[in-house]
Amino acid sequence: MTIHKRPSSEILCSGSDTDVYSDFALLLSSSSNVESADVPQAMQKLATQIVQDIGHEKFQPMSVEEAEEWLTTTTSPSGNKFKQFLERHGYRCIQESDVRSVTWYMNLKPLIKILQNLAGVNKGTEKKEESIDELFSKLHVNLSSISKLQLRFILPKCRRGVRGRETAKSITMKCFDHWRRCCRRLGKQMVSEGRLSDEDLIFFLTLDEIQDLLNTRSPNIISRAIHRRKVFPTLLKFEFPEITKGLPKPINYEDESADSYQDVADLVMKGTPVSQGVAKGYARVAVKIEDAIHLKPGEILITHSTDIGWSPYFPVVAGVVTEIGGLISHGAVVSREYGLPCVVGLQEATRKFRTGDYVLLDGKKGILQRLPQPVEQ
Repeated sequence: MTIHKRPSSEILCSGSDTDVYSDFALLLSSSSNVESADVPQAMQKLATQIVQDIGHEKFQPMSVEEAEEWLTTTTSPSGNKFKQFLERHGYRCIQESDVRSVTWYMNLKPLIKILQNLAGVNKGTEKKEESIDELFSKLHVNLSSISKLQLRFILPKCRRGVRGRETAKSITMKCFDHWRRCCRRLGKQMVSEGRLSDEDLIFFLTLDEIQDLLNTRSPNIISRAIHRRKVFPTLLKFEFPEITKGLPKPINYEDESADSYQDVADLVMKGTPVSQGVAKGYARVAVKIEDAIHLKPGEILITHSTDIGWSPYFPVVAGVVTEIGGLISHGAVVSREYGLPCVVGLQEATRKFRTGDYVLLDGKKGILQRLPQPVEQ
Protein backbone atom coordinates (compact mmCIF):
# COMPACT_ATOMS: atom_id res chain seq x y z
CA MET A 1 0.00 0.00 0.00
CA THR A 2 1.35 3.43 -0.96
CA ILE A 3 1.01 6.32 1.49
CA HIS A 4 0.60 9.63 -0.30
CA LYS A 5 2.40 12.30 1.71
CA ARG A 6 0.27 15.35 2.36
CA PRO A 7 0.77 18.17 4.87
CA SER A 8 -1.06 17.64 8.16
CA SER A 9 -3.09 20.81 7.62
CA GLU A 10 -4.31 19.47 4.25
CA ILE A 11 -5.41 16.20 5.84
CA LEU A 12 -7.49 18.19 8.33
CA CYS A 13 -8.90 20.63 5.77
CA SER A 14 -12.37 19.03 5.67
CA GLY A 15 -13.36 21.12 8.69
CA SER A 16 -13.79 24.85 9.27
CA ASP A 17 -10.72 27.09 9.46
CA THR A 18 -11.09 27.38 13.25
CA ASP A 19 -11.36 23.60 13.67
CA VAL A 20 -8.37 23.00 11.42
CA TYR A 21 -6.14 25.43 13.34
CA SER A 22 -7.38 24.15 16.68
CA ASP A 23 -6.81 20.50 15.74
CA PHE A 24 -3.41 21.17 14.21
CA ALA A 25 -2.37 23.02 17.38
CA LEU A 26 -3.52 20.03 19.43
CA LEU A 27 -1.46 17.64 17.31
CA LEU A 28 1.65 19.80 17.79
CA SER A 29 1.04 20.27 21.52
CA SER A 30 2.85 17.08 22.48
CA SER A 31 6.09 18.21 20.87
CA SER A 32 8.49 18.02 23.81
CA ASN A 33 12.06 19.22 24.35
CA VAL A 34 11.48 22.52 22.57
CA GLU A 35 14.40 24.89 23.17
CA SER A 36 12.33 28.04 23.71
CA ALA A 37 10.17 26.26 26.29
CA ASP A 38 13.26 25.28 28.29
CA VAL A 39 13.80 28.92 29.27
CA PRO A 40 10.67 29.30 31.44
CA GLN A 41 10.97 25.73 32.67
CA ALA A 42 14.58 26.23 33.77
CA MET A 43 13.73 29.57 35.35
CA GLN A 44 10.78 28.10 37.26
CA LYS A 45 12.99 25.27 38.53
CA LEU A 46 15.59 27.83 39.60
CA ALA A 47 12.95 29.87 41.45
CA THR A 48 11.71 26.69 43.15
CA GLN A 49 15.25 25.85 44.23
CA ILE A 50 15.70 29.34 45.66
CA VAL A 51 12.51 28.92 47.71
CA GLN A 52 13.81 25.59 49.00
CA ASP A 53 17.16 27.14 49.97
CA ILE A 54 16.10 30.39 51.66
CA GLY A 55 12.31 30.66 51.26
CA HIS A 56 10.30 33.16 49.25
CA GLU A 57 9.63 35.19 52.41
CA LYS A 58 13.30 36.09 52.49
CA PHE A 59 14.10 36.20 48.77
CA GLN A 60 11.20 38.29 47.46
CA PRO A 61 11.64 41.28 49.82
CA MET A 62 15.34 41.58 48.94
CA SER A 63 16.43 44.48 46.80
CA VAL A 64 17.51 43.45 43.31
CA GLU A 65 21.12 44.25 44.26
CA GLU A 66 20.95 42.07 47.39
CA ALA A 67 19.37 39.19 45.49
CA GLU A 68 22.00 39.44 42.75
CA GLU A 69 24.80 39.45 45.32
CA TRP A 70 23.38 36.36 47.02
CA LEU A 71 22.84 34.38 43.79
CA THR A 72 26.30 35.15 42.41
CA THR A 73 28.16 34.32 45.65
CA THR A 74 26.17 31.55 47.34
CA THR A 75 27.49 28.01 47.29
CA SER A 76 23.99 26.56 47.67
CA PRO A 77 22.27 24.59 44.88
CA SER A 78 20.57 27.83 43.86
CA GLY A 79 23.91 29.38 42.99
CA ASN A 80 24.90 26.39 40.86
CA LYS A 81 21.56 26.38 39.03
CA PHE A 82 21.87 30.11 38.42
CA LYS A 83 25.30 29.68 36.84
CA GLN A 84 24.03 26.79 34.71
CA PHE A 85 21.09 28.88 33.52
CA LEU A 86 23.37 31.73 32.46
CA GLU A 87 25.71 29.35 30.67
CA ARG A 88 22.84 27.91 28.62
CA HIS A 89 20.48 30.86 28.20
CA GLY A 90 22.39 33.95 29.27
CA TYR A 91 22.79 35.17 25.68
CA ARG A 92 18.99 35.47 25.23
CA CYS A 93 17.01 38.66 25.83
CA ILE A 94 14.07 40.74 24.69
CA GLN A 95 14.38 41.80 21.03
CA GLU A 96 17.38 39.49 20.79
CA SER A 97 17.82 39.99 17.05
CA ASP A 98 18.74 43.62 17.72
CA VAL A 99 22.52 43.84 18.09
CA ARG A 100 22.04 46.72 20.55
CA SER A 101 19.90 44.70 22.97
CA VAL A 102 21.30 43.88 26.40
CA THR A 103 21.36 40.16 27.19
CA TRP A 104 20.61 38.55 30.53
CA TYR A 105 24.24 37.87 31.35
CA MET A 106 25.17 41.49 30.54
CA ASN A 107 22.59 42.87 32.97
CA LEU A 108 21.35 40.46 35.63
CA LYS A 109 18.86 42.82 37.26
CA PRO A 110 15.83 42.14 34.97
CA LEU A 111 16.47 38.42 35.33
CA ILE A 112 16.69 38.69 39.12
CA LYS A 113 13.42 40.63 39.26
CA ILE A 114 11.68 37.91 37.27
CA LEU A 115 13.02 35.24 39.64
CA GLN A 116 11.67 37.19 42.59
CA ASN A 117 8.24 37.29 40.95
CA LEU A 118 8.39 33.55 40.21
CA ALA A 119 9.46 32.60 43.73
CA GLY A 120 6.47 31.11 45.46
CA VAL A 121 4.50 30.54 42.24
CA ASN A 122 3.50 26.89 42.43
CA LYS A 123 2.95 25.81 38.85
CA GLY A 124 4.14 22.50 37.46
CA THR A 125 6.10 22.45 34.25
CA GLU A 126 5.77 18.76 33.45
CA LYS A 127 3.14 18.00 30.82
CA LYS A 128 1.77 14.52 30.23
CA GLU A 129 2.64 13.16 26.82
CA GLU A 130 -0.54 11.99 25.08
CA SER A 131 -0.59 9.13 22.62
CA ILE A 132 -1.61 9.72 19.02
CA ASP A 133 -4.83 7.74 19.59
CA GLU A 134 -5.74 10.02 22.51
CA LEU A 135 -5.12 13.05 20.31
CA PHE A 136 -7.26 11.61 17.50
CA SER A 137 -10.18 11.22 19.93
CA LYS A 138 -10.08 14.97 20.70
CA LEU A 139 -10.07 16.24 17.11
CA HIS A 140 -13.03 18.20 15.76
CA VAL A 141 -12.48 16.94 12.22
CA ASN A 142 -13.59 13.41 11.41
CA LEU A 143 -10.70 11.47 9.93
CA SER A 144 -10.80 8.46 7.69
CA SER A 145 -8.58 5.47 8.35
CA ILE A 146 -6.18 6.48 5.57
CA SER A 147 -5.98 10.04 6.97
CA LYS A 148 -5.12 8.71 10.41
CA LEU A 149 -2.45 6.49 8.88
CA GLN A 150 -1.00 9.48 7.03
CA LEU A 151 -0.98 11.58 10.20
CA ARG A 152 0.87 8.86 12.11
CA PHE A 153 3.59 9.10 9.48
CA ILE A 154 3.67 12.90 9.11
CA LEU A 155 3.12 14.08 12.70
CA PRO A 156 6.52 13.01 14.10
CA LYS A 157 8.19 14.91 11.26
CA CYS A 158 6.13 18.02 12.02
CA ARG A 159 7.12 17.86 15.67
CA ARG A 160 10.77 17.43 14.79
CA GLY A 161 10.40 20.42 12.52
CA VAL A 162 9.14 22.58 15.39
CA ARG A 163 11.98 21.44 17.64
CA GLY A 164 14.52 21.96 14.86
CA ARG A 165 13.26 25.47 14.13
CA GLU A 166 13.58 26.53 17.77
CA THR A 167 17.01 24.90 18.12
CA ALA A 168 18.26 26.57 14.94
CA LYS A 169 17.04 29.95 16.17
CA SER A 170 18.79 29.43 19.51
CA ILE A 171 22.08 28.59 17.76
CA THR A 172 21.66 31.58 15.46
CA MET A 173 21.13 33.91 18.43
CA LYS A 174 24.18 32.45 20.16
CA CYS A 175 26.30 33.22 17.11
CA PHE A 176 24.67 36.64 16.86
CA ASP A 177 25.67 37.32 20.46
CA HIS A 178 29.33 37.00 19.50
CA TRP A 179 28.73 39.73 16.92
CA ARG A 180 27.05 41.82 19.64
CA ARG A 181 30.04 41.48 21.96
CA CYS A 182 32.46 42.34 19.18
CA CYS A 183 30.52 45.53 18.43
CA ARG A 184 30.56 46.56 22.07
CA ARG A 185 34.27 45.85 22.36
CA LEU A 186 34.96 47.90 19.24
CA GLY A 187 32.78 50.73 20.58
CA LYS A 188 34.75 50.86 23.82
CA GLN A 189 38.04 50.89 21.94
CA MET A 190 36.86 53.71 19.67
CA VAL A 191 35.84 55.74 22.72
CA SER A 192 39.25 55.17 24.30
CA GLU A 193 40.88 56.44 21.09
CA GLY A 194 38.63 59.52 20.95
CA ARG A 195 36.84 58.40 17.79
CA LEU A 196 33.44 58.14 19.53
CA SER A 197 32.04 60.17 22.40
CA ASP A 198 29.76 57.32 23.45
CA GLU A 199 30.25 53.61 22.80
CA ASP A 200 26.50 53.16 22.22
CA LEU A 201 26.74 55.26 19.04
CA ILE A 202 28.42 52.38 17.21
CA PHE A 203 25.00 50.73 16.87
CA PHE A 204 23.79 53.66 14.76
CA LEU A 205 26.58 53.48 12.21
CA THR A 206 26.85 51.36 9.08
CA LEU A 207 29.91 49.21 8.57
CA ASP A 208 31.14 51.58 5.86
CA GLU A 209 30.68 54.54 8.21
CA ILE A 210 32.65 52.76 10.92
CA GLN A 211 35.47 52.18 8.45
CA ASP A 212 35.38 55.84 7.34
CA LEU A 213 35.38 56.99 10.96
CA LEU A 214 38.45 54.88 11.69
CA ASN A 215 40.20 56.50 8.74
CA THR A 216 39.00 60.11 8.91
CA ARG A 217 37.46 60.90 12.33
CA SER A 218 34.72 62.75 10.42
CA PRO A 219 32.38 64.78 12.71
CA ASN A 220 29.61 64.46 10.10
CA ILE A 221 29.45 60.72 10.69
CA ILE A 222 29.10 61.28 14.43
CA SER A 223 26.29 63.80 13.81
CA ARG A 224 24.38 61.26 11.70
CA ALA A 225 24.70 58.62 14.42
CA ILE A 226 23.46 61.02 17.10
CA HIS A 227 20.46 61.96 14.95
CA ARG A 228 19.58 58.31 14.29
CA ARG A 229 19.70 57.52 17.99
CA LYS A 230 17.45 60.48 18.70
CA VAL A 231 14.69 59.32 16.32
CA PHE A 232 15.07 55.62 17.17
CA PRO A 233 12.51 55.60 20.06
CA THR A 234 9.87 56.99 17.69
CA LEU A 235 10.68 54.42 15.02
CA LEU A 236 10.51 51.65 17.63
CA LYS A 237 6.85 52.45 18.29
CA PHE A 238 5.84 51.85 14.68
CA GLU A 239 3.69 48.81 13.98
CA PHE A 240 3.44 47.20 10.56
CA PRO A 241 0.87 44.84 9.03
CA GLU A 242 1.81 41.15 8.91
CA ILE A 243 1.42 41.14 5.13
CA THR A 244 2.34 44.20 3.09
CA LYS A 245 2.67 45.06 -0.58
CA GLY A 246 5.10 47.65 -1.84
CA LEU A 247 6.85 50.03 0.57
CA PRO A 248 6.02 49.05 4.18
CA LYS A 249 3.91 51.70 5.90
CA PRO A 250 3.34 51.91 9.67
CA ILE A 251 -0.28 51.39 10.65
CA ASN A 252 -0.15 53.47 13.83
CA TYR A 253 1.96 56.54 13.09
CA GLU A 254 -0.88 58.86 12.08
CA ASP A 255 -2.65 58.83 15.44
CA GLU A 256 -0.29 57.37 17.99
CA SER A 257 -2.59 58.20 20.88
CA ALA A 258 -5.68 56.64 19.30
CA ASP A 259 -7.62 54.49 21.75
CA SER A 260 -10.21 52.07 20.42
CA TYR A 261 -11.19 50.74 23.85
CA GLN A 262 -14.82 49.62 23.84
CA ASP A 263 -16.62 49.59 27.16
CA VAL A 264 -18.85 46.67 26.22
CA ALA A 265 -19.41 43.95 28.79
CA ASP A 266 -19.61 41.13 26.23
CA LEU A 267 -17.08 42.35 23.66
CA VAL A 268 -15.90 39.35 21.64
CA MET A 269 -12.86 39.12 19.37
CA LYS A 270 -11.99 36.08 17.28
CA GLY A 271 -8.51 35.07 16.18
CA THR A 272 -6.54 31.93 15.36
CA PRO A 273 -6.51 29.18 18.01
CA VAL A 274 -2.96 27.84 18.42
CA SER A 275 -3.11 26.16 21.83
CA GLN A 276 -6.24 24.57 23.24
CA GLY A 277 -7.77 25.19 26.63
CA VAL A 278 -10.17 27.59 28.31
CA ALA A 279 -9.30 30.17 30.95
CA LYS A 280 -11.10 32.92 32.83
CA GLY A 281 -9.27 35.67 34.63
CA TYR A 282 -8.26 39.28 34.74
CA ALA A 283 -6.50 40.69 31.71
CA ARG A 284 -3.00 42.13 31.79
CA VAL A 285 -2.39 44.29 28.74
CA ALA A 286 1.38 44.50 28.29
CA VAL A 287 2.51 46.30 25.16
CA LYS A 288 6.09 46.56 26.45
CA ILE A 289 8.13 44.00 28.33
CA GLU A 290 8.30 46.44 31.25
CA ASP A 291 4.52 46.10 31.64
CA ALA A 292 4.85 42.33 32.09
CA ILE A 293 6.78 42.81 35.34
CA HIS A 294 3.43 43.53 37.03
CA LEU A 295 1.89 40.21 35.92
CA LYS A 296 0.10 38.35 38.71
CA PRO A 297 -0.52 34.60 38.85
CA GLY A 298 -3.65 33.62 36.94
CA GLU A 299 -3.85 36.70 34.74
CA ILE A 300 -4.32 36.47 30.97
CA LEU A 301 -1.55 38.18 29.03
CA ILE A 302 -2.64 40.36 26.10
CA THR A 303 0.24 41.72 24.05
CA HIS A 304 1.34 42.58 20.52
CA SER A 305 3.74 39.65 20.20
CA THR A 306 6.21 37.67 22.30
CA ASP A 307 9.77 36.49 21.87
CA ILE A 308 12.22 34.63 24.08
CA GLY A 309 12.42 37.59 26.47
CA TRP A 310 8.79 37.01 27.45
CA SER A 311 9.32 33.31 28.22
CA PRO A 312 9.90 33.69 31.98
CA TYR A 313 6.35 35.00 32.43
CA PHE A 314 4.63 31.92 31.00
CA PRO A 315 4.72 30.00 34.31
CA VAL A 316 2.68 32.83 35.84
CA VAL A 317 -0.09 33.46 33.31
CA ALA A 318 -3.31 31.52 32.74
CA GLY A 319 -3.45 32.24 29.00
CA VAL A 320 -1.83 34.22 26.20
CA VAL A 321 -3.25 36.51 23.50
CA THR A 322 -1.15 38.13 20.78
CA GLU A 323 -2.06 40.50 17.97
CA ILE A 324 0.24 38.77 15.48
CA GLY A 325 1.69 35.28 15.19
CA GLY A 326 0.98 31.82 13.86
CA LEU A 327 0.98 28.14 14.77
CA ILE A 328 4.74 28.02 15.32
CA SER A 329 5.28 31.52 16.68
CA HIS A 330 7.04 31.81 20.03
CA GLY A 331 3.89 32.39 22.06
CA ALA A 332 2.11 29.44 20.46
CA VAL A 333 4.99 26.98 20.92
CA VAL A 334 5.62 27.82 24.59
CA SER A 335 1.90 27.96 25.40
CA ARG A 336 1.45 24.44 24.05
CA GLU A 337 4.36 23.20 26.13
CA TYR A 338 2.74 24.69 29.24
CA GLY A 339 -0.80 23.62 28.36
CA LEU A 340 -1.94 27.26 28.25
CA PRO A 341 -4.75 28.44 25.98
CA CYS A 342 -3.37 30.77 23.33
CA VAL A 343 -5.02 32.75 20.55
CA VAL A 344 -3.08 34.81 18.00
CA GLY A 345 -4.06 37.27 15.30
CA LEU A 346 -6.39 39.39 17.47
CA GLN A 347 -5.51 42.70 15.89
CA GLU A 348 -5.96 45.75 18.16
CA ALA A 349 -6.62 43.53 21.18
CA THR A 350 -4.23 45.68 23.22
CA ARG A 351 -6.43 48.69 22.45
CA LYS A 352 -9.86 47.12 22.78
CA PHE A 353 -9.09 45.56 26.17
CA ARG A 354 -7.55 47.03 29.30
CA THR A 355 -5.72 45.67 32.30
CA GLY A 356 -8.29 44.60 34.89
CA ASP A 357 -10.95 43.49 32.42
CA TYR A 358 -12.44 40.13 33.36
CA VAL A 359 -12.16 37.94 30.26
CA LEU A 360 -12.76 34.48 28.88
CA LEU A 361 -10.09 32.99 26.62
CA ASP A 362 -11.15 29.98 24.57
CA GLY A 363 -8.18 28.32 22.90
CA LYS A 364 -10.42 25.89 21.00
CA LYS A 365 -12.68 28.44 19.34
CA GLY A 366 -10.08 31.23 19.13
CA ILE A 367 -12.22 33.64 21.17
CA LEU A 368 -11.39 36.39 23.65
CA GLN A 369 -14.48 37.77 25.38
CA ARG A 370 -14.93 40.44 28.04
CA LEU A 371 -17.20 39.28 30.83
CA PRO A 372 -18.99 41.20 33.59
CA GLN A 373 -16.81 41.72 36.64
CA PRO A 374 -17.32 38.86 39.09
CA VAL A 375 -19.15 39.63 42.30
CA GLU A 376 -16.75 39.42 45.21
CA GLN A 377 -17.79 36.98 47.90
